Amino acid sequence: MNNANLENYAKEITDKFSNKITKVYQNNDELHLNVELNDMPKTCDYVYKNLNARLATIICSDERKNIGGFAIRYVFEKDGGFIFIIVSTGSNLSFPSIALHIPAAALYEREIKDMFGLIPTGNPDARPLVLHEHWPDGVFPLRKEFELEAKVKRQEKEYSFLRVQGEGICEIPVGPVHAGIIEPGHFRFSILGENIINLETRLFYTHKGMEKLAESMRLDEVLLLSERIAGDESVANSSAFCQAIEKIAQVEIPKRAKKIRTIFAELERIYNHVGTLAGISTDASFPFGAARLNILKERLMRLNESLSGSRILFGVNRIGGVRCDITDENKKLILETLSEILSDFDKIMILLKSKSSFMDRLRGTGAIPKKIAYDLGAVGIVARCVGIDVDTRRDHPYGSYDLQNHKTPQEMMRHQIEMEKRTGDALARFEIRIQEVRDSFDMVRKSLDLESDALFTNIPERLEPFRSSLGWTESHRGQTLHWVMIGENNSIFRYKIRTASFCNWPVIEQAVLNDIVPDFPLVNKSLDLSYSGNDL
Repeated sequence: MNNANLENYAKEITDKFSNKITKVYQNNDELHLNVELNDMPKTCDYVYKNLNARLATIICSDERKNIGGFAIRYVFEKDGGFIFIIVSTGSNLSFPSIALHIPAAALYEREIKDMFGLIPTGNPDARPLVLHEHWPDGVFPLRKEFELEAKVKRQEKEYSFLRVQGEGICEIPVGPVHAGIIEPGHFRFSILGENIINLETRLFYTHKGMEKLAESMRLDEVLLLSERIAGDESVANSSAFCQAIEKIAQVEIPKRAKKIRTIFAELERIYNHVGTLAGISTDASFPFGAARLNILKERLMRLNESLSGSRILFGVNRIGGVRCDITDENKKLILETLSEILSDFDKIMILLKSKSSFMDRLRGTGAIPKKIAYDLGAVGIVARCVGIDVDTRRDHPYGSYDLQNHKTPQEMMRHQIEMEKRTGDALARFEIRIQEVRDSFDMVRKSLDLESDALFTNIPERLEPFRSSLGWTESHRGQTLHWVMIGENNSIFRYKIRTASFCNWPVIEQAVLNDIVPDFPLVNKSLDLSYSGNDL
């Protein structure tokens, strides 16, 4: 089915642009279209508007030694089409911005400018994004000549924040250092009375250089690195990385390993959603509900440790399969523990929903307009809370999800009606998380029917240099994409990571508009954004 779709879309685009497409080829679920730089904007615009394909990420790589320039790949995800359409072009000094037509491209283009020094001509925001104003001019860390051990000199500049002026308007700067263990992030509110009329975020204070670091590591070391992109997304990120390498190696992992990956991915989703629901309860001033939910989260993390040796599920995956097995004893422990926790979880949810003051605190707070969420490329619950029906587990099945997402026509109709009713507020995100926790319990139970099979498949000792592929997962925050290009001697030539948080952070600036300042912590928690998963 995918091959037929790929061929149909390839024919439609090549017919439309005739001799503008210089090369067309397929790679697993990816349709690749090579175009000249000047033809790229029109091609991307057509894919975005006419084929209803959302921009998923933009990948830049320094391939001057291979092709004589930088390669830029625009990755679009076809709505309901189970494929990715990748428009590729080359550039040396600059490239045309597509941000005015495809708003989600704006941050990716600024990232490319910072990391590679290529200028997105026409991008309305020329300010730095990843590299703060203290980074010296003319130094670009993802170019191949930049040495990993290089020490750069600090320069003194100021970031140009947007100034909102008018009678009675005040500014409230919050952060970047916060009174807690969270990572740094700066929020600059413009308010009229207590109403927020503008919010500007400034992130990337703890940029870790992970993509550059990966180029100096062995594949197994990069796997460990991927787990540490964000500690609460260790299974999601390592699974996406492993998928990319497995596709490059052209190996199929055993069915038992697929199901075990799914089990741990859903256990990761459950404990995180329960923790976020506890945080929402805290920020809605209902500490009793938060305390009860945090007890459940602790029980879930102890289950994680019993199964994998890690409370946050480090070490589950390996390239070609998994390291952790699920024994018959483990199955019994999982079923007993989850059954008890689900019973307690349902009781707590009944309690929370019975408190009108709690529900009123969520209703209408942090509402996101559907068009804005779509334009900004929101993913996960942030997209689903406004009725954008995306879920990578269903749209691009991996692991054993292809066995679990078959719904009857009646179920699909009910699902569609439910999606259309969603209002994009904190209450919608609260209710979706509750349902996802219950769904995850079911997925874990279904996946426990394990085949008598191996835990992993060996990959070839030498992978073909300069082959590349996408790996993807649906973390508890949303779609995660890892793109890998292999270098010589099984090295990493380019590793591009795009977590859900990179897509969803811009949405918070829209979600808080016309709310009051005390609502911000609640809106922030309901979106469940990650600093570490963003500051790579």
